[in-house]
Amino acid sequence: MGKTQRWSRCGWRGLVQGVMWTIAVPVGHGLAADAAVTGPASPEEAAFKLSLEELMNTEITSVGKKRQKLSEAAAAIFVITGEDIKRGGFRSIPEALRLAPGVEVAQVTANQWAITIRGFNGIFANKLLVLIDGREVYTPLFGGVFWDVQDTLLEDVERIEVVRGPGGTLWGQNAVNGVINVITKKAAQTQGTFIEAGGGNLEQGFTSARQGGTIGDKGEYRVYGKFFNRNSFATPGGEAAQDKWNQGRGGFRTDWKLSGHDRMTVQGEGYSGNEQLDSNGVSLTAPFSPRQRAGTQVGGGNLLARWDHETSSTSGFTLKAYYDRTQRVNAVFGENRNTVDVDFQHRFQPLGRHDVVWGAGYRLSHDNFRNTFDTSLYPPSYDFQVVSGFVQDDITLVPERLKLIAGAKILHNPFTGVEYQPSGRLVWTPHQHHTIWGSISRAVRLPTRVEEAASFATFASPRTGFPSVTLGKLLGNTELKPEQVVSYELGYRAQVTPTVTLDVATFYSLYQNLITSGAATPFVETTPSPTHFVIPNQFQNTTGGRTYGAEVATTWQATQAWRLSANYSWLMIRATPVGTAFGAGFDPKHQFRVRSQYDLPHNLQWDTGVYYVSSLSRSSDIPDYTRVDTRLAWKATEQWEIEAVGQNLLAGQHQEWKPVGSEVSYNPSLIPRSAFARVIWHY
Repeated sequence: MGKTQRWSRCGWRGLVQGVMWTIAVPVGHGLAADAAVTGPASPEEAAFKLSLEELMNTEITSVGKKRQKLSEAAAAIFVITGEDIKRGGFRSIPEALRLAPGVEVAQVTANQWAITIRGFNGIFANKLLVLIDGREVYTPLFGGVFWDVQDTLLEDVERIEVVRGPGGTLWGQNAVNGVINVITKKAAQTQGTFIEAGGGNLEQGFTSARQGGTIGDKGEYRVYGKFFNRNSFATPGGEAAQDKWNQGRGGFRTDWKLSGHDRMTVQGEGYSGNEQLDSNGVSLTAPFSPRQRAGTQVGGGNLLARWDHETSSTSGFTLKAYYDRTQRVNAVFGENRNTVDVDFQHRFQPLGRHDVVWGAGYRLSHDNFRNTFDTSLYPPSYDFQVVSGFVQDDITLVPERLKLIAGAKILHNPFTGVEYQPSGRLVWTPHQHHTIWGSISRAVRLPTRVEEAASFATFASPRTGFPSVTLGKLLGNTELKPEQVVSYELGYRAQVTPTVTLDVATFYSLYQNLITSGAATPFVETTPSPTHFVIPNQFQNTTGGRTYGAEVATTWQATQAWRLSANYSWLMIRATPVGTAFGAGFDPKHQFRVRSQYDLPHNLQWDTGVYYVSSLSRSSDIPDYTRVDTRLAWKATEQWEIEAVGQNLLAGQHQEWKPVGSEVSYNPSLIPRSAFARVIWHY
């Protein structure tokens, strides 16, 4: 069956059914419910009660490294609020990222995701910078994110700012296709006691607790702990996938008002967990691709301190430093990593029409790698250091109408030396509710430890003659250049009416020096035994390409009690990596999402989300799918809340990703239908 037929028979039917489910009851009862919604709003509920104009004027920090209104940002940005996360029934950060346009989220197993922005997705996607409270969580090992350990108490997340498009001018290496910045609430916003507990068929048990209070008359604090245990998914063959996992985590945050101009934040956390791993190994003896069922032990912790000195709303500086330790051990490899990062940033206005932000940073990441037959790095221990500086100037050309934003970042790294990342942005505000912006940006992705120094065993098979075994390998390359992108963007953002907002972004991006793999000269190895004939591939800068597309997001405040939002993403990729490599580019051409947030009478909430994802490009094995999630919550008293959540309700199970290239050792799972209940007590 062709893709068009599959879309017409399955995609449209599933999407229409999901959207009808989303809007059916609100349309019938929305007007009647307006007068019946009662009870004071919690701080989290206040985000939903804000008017659309107030939401458009939400303060963000990820676009310009300073506080500015969302409506004035010269970039494609989408904000996922803490209330969005709660009302979506999400239990992890990857799940919440499904809400943002331009973001690709594919769950591979119960504990693994493939996530990117605007293309080149994969388990090892490496063109995205992710931060949590300013702490970079991507790893220099492969340039991507271990999403299974990026977590916090979701109730404490204030917002997630998702910037689509290059952000290298301000954020540096790896911000090639976008920046995801998870920002948690200040301690003053989380006072009192919070306890939750719940479980279901996949969420077999979870619990969290948080306590917040004051420290004298100048400080606030919070401490939290959480634990979850999640069940295995199923394989496409119907067997248990052996990918269940559990994890415990705890942390704290303190905020201090040192003086009228100075504030200090100190926060930290630690975690430990166990994940089952069902993968395919490589052996020089039969069976040559044994199935491995082993556990992965993960653990780590971090400590961050930030000093903010603000002399006015337009001037001040921030000094931030953090230490981060991570550990990951399984049958394929083991890694211990220690990272120290120091960052200074200063903002001032030297002239009336100039608003300048500049800064400098130093990052040291030290790793110790445990080599195995499957995966090895030489040398097994390495210090990765980056020194950087940036400056950006917002120049007002016409007051309240036209602004030019120009900047550049320079950084030095041990792999490629000195790199430059400039950008220019123009913002035109013809009306207070309408903004048109355009940008030209250059960003780079540095080669990683894996691409420089790895040796992967990719396959083994019997061979006629001597040697009697063939071994495939993927080898590192010390002569790699950085990947580069030059991106052209144009966007329009508006509050069309008091009840409707619209955000449109288009882009055209040109890539050079994409790192893929190509054939190298075969050779014979005698160690380990038996002697084997090696067919190697090697990481190489063999490919360029281009991507283009558009993203549209809109929100409609249908009634006082009902808010409906939708977004659509269209992506085209004209880059064909040669061979296999990280981020091979299996991406959906179309994504559509619609959400309904509906306040029922008697302190009830009903929220529904519909997510449509088209088939992955160059992969007929992953068809399009439509996912429907719903949540029903009841605020019984000021202290007690009860909610029931159903996920993937439209279909019994579906597959979202097929491991390709260097990911082939991972066995994919089917994403099942699931449900859980949660009880919350806060005081």
